[in-house]
Amino acid sequence: MDCLIENILYVLIFTLFLIIYVYYKNAFRYWSDMGVPQLDPSFPFGDMYDTIFRKQNMGDKIKQIYDRMKGERYVGLYFFSRKAFLPLDPVLIKDILNKDFQHFYDRGIYYDEKNDPLSAHLFSIAGPKWKNLRAKLTPAYSPGKLKYMFDTIVQCGHTMSKKLNEIAENEKEVEIKEILARYTTDVIGSCAFGLECHCMTDPNAEFRIMGKRAFTQSVGDLLKMIIIRSFPSLARLLRIGVFSENVTSFFNKVVRETIEYRENNNVTRPDFLQLLVQLRKNGRLEEEDESKKQPPGTALTMEEAAAQAFIFFLAGFETTSTTISFALFEMAINQNIQDKARQEVDKIFERYQSVTYESVMEMTYLDTVIFETMRKYPPAPVFLRKCTKPYPIPETNIVIPEGLSVLIPCYGLHRDPEYFPDPERFDPDRFSEENKSKIWDCTYIPFGDGPRNCIGMRFAMIQAKIALSLTIRNFNFGLSKKTRLPLKMETKGIILTPIGGLWLDLKPRE
Repeated sequence: MDCLIENILYVLIFTLFLIIYVYYKNAFRYWSDMGVPQLDPSFPFGDMYDTIFRKQNMGDKIKQIYDRMKGERYVGLYFFSRKAFLPLDPVLIKDILNKDFQHFYDRGIYYDEKNDPLSAHLFSIAGPKWKNLRAKLTPAYSPGKLKYMFDTIVQCGHTMSKKLNEIAENEKEVEIKEILARYTTDVIGSCAFGLECHCMTDPNAEFRIMGKRAFTQSVGDLLKMIIIRSFPSLARLLRIGVFSENVTSFFNKVVRETIEYRENNNVTRPDFLQLLVQLRKNGRLEEEDESKKQPPGTALTMEEAAAQAFIFFLAGFETTSTTISFALFEMAINQNIQDKARQEVDKIFERYQSVTYESVMEMTYLDTVIFETMRKYPPAPVFLRKCTKPYPIPETNIVIPEGLSVLIPCYGLHRDPEYFPDPERFDPDRFSEENKSKIWDCTYIPFGDGPRNCIGMRFAMIQAKIALSLTIRNFNFGLSKKTRLPLKMETKGIILTPIGGLWLDLKPRE
C-alpha cells in the first residue's frame, strides 16, 4: 500500500513538472510567434538566469543583450514566463518616451496606496493622479526654489570638505563613495526632511543607516519582490510593503512629526519639506510673483507628503553620490581633465570669493564632466515603462499589448560606439557647446526623457557641482592602489556600484 501511494506521488509530481514545462515552452514562443526577435530563453528563468542568481546586474545584462542584438529595432525578453519588450532603435525609443507617451505614461512600478502609502510617490504612480501631482510639484524644482535651498546644500558641502581635509592630513587615502553618500544624505535629509542628519561626522547616524537599508536587499526582500512582481494582487492582499517595515516607519514618523511641528508652531525653513507644507495647506506653492502663482488645488495629505519626501531622498542620495564618485575617479586617472576643471573653478572662485548660485551656474566645463560621467556611468542603467494601451509599432504589423513592460536600455545606448565613438574613453568635450548638438536624440538619456523625465535633475546637478567644485578647489587627488582595476560592478541592485569602492589619494592644496 505504501509503495502504491509512493508511486502515485511520483506520477503526480512528474505530471505537474511536465505541465509546468509545457506551459513555459509555449510561453517562450510568444515573441517569435509575434514576429519579434528573441534570444534563447532557458527553463524556467527565461533570459534572466544570471540576474536572478546575482551573477550579473541588470544594467550589464541589458547592455549585453543590446550589444548582441545590435542591428535589430527591438527584441523580446522573458523574465520567467513574463514578457518584456526591449526597443533598441533610438527613433523608436524617442517615440515611446515622447510622441506616443499616451501609450506609455505608466512606469509599471508596484505601489499600494492603501496599505503602503510611502510607495505611492511621484515615481511610481500613474494616470491622472500622477499628472496632477507632477503639475503641483514641478514648481518646487524651479531655479527660484533651488536658490531657496542653495545655502543649505553649500553648508553640507563645506562640512564634507572639512572631513576630507582631516582624512587628507591623516589617512591620506579615502573611499570617496562612502564620504559622498554621507554628504548627499546630509543634503537630502536637510532639504527633504528639514533635519540636521550629521552623517558626515557620524557614519552611524540613523538617516545613513536607513538610507543603506533602503538600498540593501536581504533574502526576505528578494522573496517579497518576486511576489510583488509576479503576483501584485496577492501582494496587496497580504499587505506586503516595498520596503522593510523599519525603513517605512522611520520615514513616516520623521515627516509626520516635522510637518506637525512646523504647522503647530508656525516654523518655516528654506527646504523642500517647507514646499510640501505649503502644498498641504493651500494645494499650491506660494509665489512672490503673482504671474507664477498656480490656481488653488487639492491639498496633499500627510501620507502623500511623506511619500514625496521619501522619493526625494531615495532618488537623490544614492544616484548623485555615485555620479560624483565616478566623476572624481575619472578625473583622478585623467589629470589633464582634473587640471582643466580646476582652472575653471579657481577662476570663478577668485571672482566671486564664495560659493554662490551664480558662480556654480558659470562652471560650464564642470557641467561637461558631469554629463560625460553620466554617459559612461548612467545613474539608472535601465528604466521602465508600461504599455497602457495597445501600441502599433510604426512601420510594422506588430502591436505591443496593454500591460506589457518596456525596458529602456540607457546603459547600452550610452556605450554604443555608433553614437559615442570610443565609448570607453572619458571625454567631456563630447558635451561642449560645439559638439553637444551632434548627439542623436534619445541616445543620451541619463535623466530619462519625455513627460516622465527626472523632475529633480536640476537639484542633482547643483548638488554634484557644489561637491565637485569644493573638492577640486581644495585638494589634489589621484587614484589609490586600493581601487580595483579594471572596475567591476556589484551584481546586486540596479545602480552601478564598483566592487571594493573607489579609493583616492588625497592631498590638501597649498
